[in-house]
Amino acid sequence: MNLGSELEYDNLAVWFDRLTLHAMVHALVEAGVSVTWKESPEQFHLLVNTTDGRTDWCMQRLNGSYKLQLNGILLSDSRVAAVLYQFIEQAKGHAVIRIRKNDRILMKHIHYGEAVRIVEIKGAEKKVIYEKSCNVTMDQVIAALKRRDSEERIPVLRLELDYELATLYDAMIAEDLGQMKQSKERLKQLRREMLLLEA
Repeated sequence: MNLGSELEYDNLAVWFDRLTLHAMVHALVEAGVSVTWKESPEQFHLLVNTTDGRTDWCMQRLNGSYKLQLNGILLSDSRVAAVLYQFIEQAKGHAVIRIRKNDRILMKHIHYGEAVRIVEIKGAEKKVIYEKSCNVTMDQVIAALKRRDSEERIPVLRLELDYELATLYDAMIAEDLGQMKQSKERLKQLRREMLLLEA
């Protein structure tokens, strides 16, 4: 795919597992891009040397996953742009990508790794080239209506976290290894949900 000479990524959010992150680093190296990284328990810094200079892609580590969030990053290095685009698709990420081509700009809205809308801007003219049709079933509509908003879910989630912490404490006092393991798994799920809601 010819991405153009200059790309700008906005509202980029991608979750990587360890294997996909390694595959992306390997793909960058294979493309001839120099990369280094620093890792801590909370963060993974991927330092990418592009033709524009060095950029730091800081990823938050959460429950064995890595969340890459970038906003307003401009790339004219086609190697890096192509690899990043490939892994946004592969990891089912989200982004708005501006592709500058001569006298026009293409705006690609990517959701869950798929282009859902492509708009061409040329001067004052704006034309929708592609828009993904909405194929929503009645079951999905009902599920969406039943789902509570995140503002309502967060207080309930906090109560669930407190309850599960109390259950874990009781299990530790009683030395109940089975319940301890079950509570820890439930706490991981609740923590991940909380982080996603508050992101």
